[in-house]
Amino acid sequence: MSRAAVAVGALGTALRRVGSRLEGWQQRAASQSAAVFESRDALHLNRARLDHLASLDLDVDRKRVLEVGAGIGLLTGFFEARGCRVLSTEPRAENLAEMRRRFPHRDVRPLDLDRDRDLSGIGPFDIAFCYGTLYHLAKPREALEALASAADLLLLEACLTPGAHVDVHLVREGPSHNQAIAGVGCRPTRAWVMETLRALWGHAYTTIDQPDHPDFETDWLVPYKHGNHRAVFVASRAPLSCPKLTETLPDRQERIEWTR
Repeated sequence: MSRAAVAVGALGTALRRVGSRLEGWQQRAASQSAAVFESRDALHLNRARLDHLASLDLDVDRKRVLEVGAGIGLLTGFFEARGCRVLSTEPRAENLAEMRRRFPHRDVRPLDLDRDRDLSGIGPFDIAFCYGTLYHLAKPREALEALASAADLLLLEACLTPGAHVDVHLVREGPSHNQAIAGVGCRPTRAWVMETLRALWGHAYTTIDQPDHPDFETDWLVPYKHGNHRAVFVASRAPLSCPKLTETLPDRQERIEWTR
């Protein structure tokens, strides 16, 4: 065998080893990302989110949905069960890989709302679904502007800063698979969210009651001193007539008791 053939063979072996190591790294990364999203509390939070969303009785059947910050795709089934066509997007490569592995039938694409502002190439959509994403962004106003250009209705759930003032409150976040890509997120006030949604969509609402999870604040006058303070919002081009929505910010909200 010639020296050239030996060299080529050695190179091929080395490349296969690199490929095997890369595949192993990707599998470990995907496994780690799955663990973050499938912790006991994360699953409890997701059930509370979706039970509450169902209770709003909004017209979401058979719509074209843009899901942002989809993680590993554990919320998408809500819309699939209602006959919707969903484009699931996520900025982290390991989360995208895990989502594609679990749900090969889904339309899954990369999207980083802190960087990708032009959504004209993937829309338009009836609904933008933004649960658990806004507060991991360093530029939430610009992200909402992008979503407003792509969808007539926004479903939003976010962690917030209590208070009646209007502020976006940028914060540092860690390197976890479910945290900010750039290490900077935000915890806006409810007033900031409502003001921004109204400016971009025309009509902004929060909900009368809250999902059944302790992260969702029930007393905004005397909120918990520690932990997350979550709430749900809806923005729309057209006015909505829904008894579960309000255009004003309630000081207190009850948690729904949702049983199946």
